[in-house]
Amino acid sequence: MFLRRLLALALFTLPGLISAIAMTSTYPHSTTTVLTSPADLKATGGMLTGPETPAPAFTELIPSWNAVTPAGSSLTLEVRAKQAAGWSGWYSFGTWMSEGGRSSLDGQNDAAGTLNTDTLSLKAPASAYQYRVKLRGAARLSLLAFTTSTKARFDPAANASSDRAVWGKVLNVPQRSQMIYPGGGEVWCSPTSTSMILAFWGIDVKVPAAAAATFDKAYDGTGNWPFNTAYAGSLGLRAFVSRLPDLAAAERYISAGVPLAVSLGWKAGELPGAAVPSSSGHLMVLVGFDRAGNPVLNDPAAPSDAGVRRSYPRAVFERLWQEHSGGTVYVMAPPTVALP
Repeated sequence: MFLRRLLALALFTLPGLISAIAMTSTYPHSTTTVLTSPADLKATGGMLTGPETPAPAFTELIPSWNAVTPAGSSLTLEVRAKQAAGWSGWYSFGTWMSEGGRSSLDGQNDAAGTLNTDTLSLKAPASAYQYRVKLRGAARLSLLAFTTSTKARFDPAANASSDRAVWGKVLNVPQRSQMIYPGGGEVWCSPTSTSMILAFWGIDVKVPAAAAATFDKAYDGTGNWPFNTAYAGSLGLRAFVSRLPDLAAAERYISAGVPLAVSLGWKAGELPGAAVPSSSGHLMVLVGFDRAGNPVLNDPAAPSDAGVRRSYPRAVFERLWQEHSGGTVYVMAPPTVALP
């Protein structure tokens, strides 16, 4: 089975290597490690410096964090990667705060890689990463997560077997359209998806409020992936960005009662029944599967709330999701909910 869920207990004891508990999901082309232990998240003098963390060879890295940032407080997360030539410099994922003014950091491009808003893309494979977090004021961490991955051509023949027991299960996620809001709603797919998942868990945040709370000043938009999960985390959920290899892996989340925000893109005519003809990048919420195994989505690009619930052909949807974002998802659920 492609998914391997690990609870690592003091696997390494040498200085600079992992020695704390970590929850890790490993797939053929991606690995997500989630840290929630207070010992892993304890800062000294406002700075948390993580260990040198080995990982399967990767060329992309996406971090996530959950934190409480009262008025006047903020955090900045930085990451570096170990390549054959040595350690890269530190890349900053910007400054997060619940108040307005949060921002990613433009212009980070060097010989080792490029940071594109929320994703570090390396020019050569890396075998390890290290992180550091600067906490200002009363900021307090409750989660750190790191998804590393390589770009691989999507091969449906390599997919894991489906869990057909979940076919026909659809979670009752509230349906919300981004398109009913003038003055920006047409680009609010990410906060609208976040709003729908929050509402599913009993946290009713309206779409404009979610958009305001995830706005990235440098990006000039609301589509920063870690900012969306950080917002959900600030409201009490355990939330992080991950990458799944196929819909069979996503079925395990639906079986566990956990909806997922998914990122995909398509050209005109590629996605039958799509709410908009094409998209260079769009978030929607996977809420289940119909009895034929086709994914059922809450697609916020629908013109009204009533039209949000849609089903797309399984093979087509899976390919567009994998080829566009490498299977990127937002995992958002209360800490008491067991994840697959």
